[in-house]
Amino acid sequence: MENIGKHPLLHDRAYEMLRAAILSGEFNPGERLVESDLAGRLGISRSPVREAIRRLQQDGLVEVRARSGIFVATIPLGEVDAFYRMRAALEGAAASLAAERASTEDLAHLAVLIERAERAVDAEDYPLVVLIADEFHRAIHAAARSERLFALLSQIYGQVMHYRNRTLRMPGRAPDALRGHAVILEPLKAGNAKAAQKAMHDHVDEARIALLREIKKQGADGVGLLWD
Repeated sequence: MENIGKHPLLHDRAYEMLRAAILSGEFNPGERLVESDLAGRLGISRSPVREAIRRLQQDGLVEVRARSGIFVATIPLGEVDAFYRMRAALEGAAASLAAERASTEDLAHLAVLIERAERAVDAEDYPLVVLIADEFHRAIHAAARSERLFALLSQIYGQVMHYRNRTLRMPGRAPDALRGHAVILEPLKAGNAKAAQKAMHDHVDEARIALLREIKKQGADGVGLLWD
C-alpha cells in the first residue's frame, strides 16, 4: 500500500486503499489487522483507519471480534454454495433494475471497464482483473438505483470476494468472466430487464460451479485453493 499522508480526503482514500489491498489478496482471509500497523503503512493517524475499518465492516470485508481484534472476513467452505446462490439471485435483480434505470453514462462506464479488463487479462495482471471485475459489478449495483439492494449486495459481495480472487486466477476463468461481462452488457444496453437478469444469474452461477469443482478437486478442506 502507498503512503497517503498528504491526500486531502484521508478517510475516503484510506478506505479505498484498504479495500483494494483486501480484494487483491494482499491481506488473507482470517488475517488479523492492527490499526496502528495500517496507519503506519499508510502514513496517517489511526482515526481515518478506524473509519475505514468501520466501512469495511459494513461491506462485509472485515470482522471486529470482541476481545480479539479486527480480522479479514471469510465464510466457511460449507456456506460457499449458499452465498453464491444468494449472490446470483441478488445480482440478477440488480441487473434487471439496471437494464431499466441505467443512464447513458452508466453504460459507457461499463464498456470502458470491459476494455480495461481485456488489457489486464492480456497482461495476466490478475490482481487488477479482480479489482476491475469488482468495479464492473458494483457499477451495475449502483445503476440499479436501489439503496437497499446495494446494501444487501455489499454485505454478501464483500465476503465472496475472497473466493472470486481465487476463481479469477484459475486457468481460463478470467477470459470466461470477461466474456460473461460482455454478455451482460448487451441486454443492459438494450434495456431488456429479463435478459439482463438471466445473463447475470448465469454468469454468477458459472463462477459458483467452477469454484465448487476446484474445491472438490483440491480436497474437502480446500486449503490449497483458498489460502495459497
